[in-house]
Amino acid sequence: MDSNNDQTTADQKWVTLGDVLKEQEELEAESDAVLGGSDDKNCTYSKGYIGRQALYACMTCMPESRVNEDKRAGVCLACSYQCHEGHDLIELYTKRNFRCDCGGKRMPDIRCKLDPLKLDANDLNQYNQNFIGSYCTCKRPYPDPEDNVPDEMIQCAACEDWYHTRHLDTDDVPRDAKGFAEMICGGCVQRMGFLRNYVVKIEDGNLPLLNDTMEVNVTGLDESNVAEADAAVKAEESMAVDDDGNAAKRAKLDICTKPPLEEGDGVAYKKGATFWNDGWRNQLCRCSDCMAVYKELKAEFLLDDKDTVKWYEANGRVMRQNESNNEQGTSVWNRMDRVQQVEVLSGFNLMKDRLREFFDTFVTNRQVITETDVREFFAKLNKERSEMGSPSHFCR
Repeated sequence: MDSNNDQTTADQKWVTLGDVLKEQEELEAESDAVLGGSDDKNCTYSKGYIGRQALYACMTCMPESRVNEDKRAGVCLACSYQCHEGHDLIELYTKRNFRCDCGGKRMPDIRCKLDPLKLDANDLNQYNQNFIGSYCTCKRPYPDPEDNVPDEMIQCAACEDWYHTRHLDTDDVPRDAKGFAEMICGGCVQRMGFLRNYVVKIEDGNLPLLNDTMEVNVTGLDESNVAEADAAVKAEESMAVDDDGNAAKRAKLDICTKPPLEEGDGVAYKKGATFWNDGWRNQLCRCSDCMAVYKELKAEFLLDDKDTVKWYEANGRVMRQNESNNEQGTSVWNRMDRVQQVEVLSGFNLMKDRLREFFDTFVTNRQVITETDVREFFAKLNKERSEMGSPSHFCR
């Protein structure tokens, strides 16, 4: 027996058919989640800047975009199917607040088959290096034919670029992707300095939630000053309305009064990417000063739970499932001949009428419906249907 062959066999990693099928199912589920939240039949241009949608960049139509940033453009899911079929498309995953460029000012030589009249320029669209197939600080394609190092890529929740884990400039990358909800790259944390204070606060577990009571220190103030302080607090708390229509306080947190941490300050903000748990966005301060900062830095999206990829994908799964259920019902209906379809409709209408009569009787007599009543109702209904036989059908 050849010992070398034995060693080679022992070192091999065997993959079963079940493993392959499971991986395929996971890929299909991920694809359904990404595409399920986007319209695959209608161009989204008329809907304006969509909160989040699946996008593509067409290198066939816009080859000059590789050398000219002003030529970068993105098309929606439906246009990728109808207007750019067979083209060299770069899948952009999802982007926020984007309006489809197909056939618009950025792509004047292209005619959109779904929405030919696009007069307005999409001035609010943001285009990064992903639109030419480059990613990360290394500015390489993915997959990279010249990179043999096993690594995964993570999308920044702020700039939406993708980064190799080894290029995140931190040693604190969670081993399991389930160990965090979102990642914000080091560059975005530097640009949005207020996040540095939250990194430490959230890790310490000392950051109050927005609906916590805000304490005011009035020690040493006379009565008039106390009144002024109380009025200032009430003004700062200003009432807002959440997604459910409930009043919510915009309380000023002590974190607002502190300058952004720098590396080496006290506990330790470290430069590089940061990783955030579920719900961290809800802990961001909503006071007027902070709201002004978010607006200035174009970071208001952080206050929107529906901006997250997680919310988008969850919504996409639900939409896909509903679509699948509807397709199953439509498929069954389409397999019926005309006679069967009429019989089904006739049966449905008969049951609807008899149910109304059944309930009206109990309402009028103020009686409680029992199990025996229900059984007798369906027995009577079935007898009536059998006595009616198949309805006559006429073609006009």
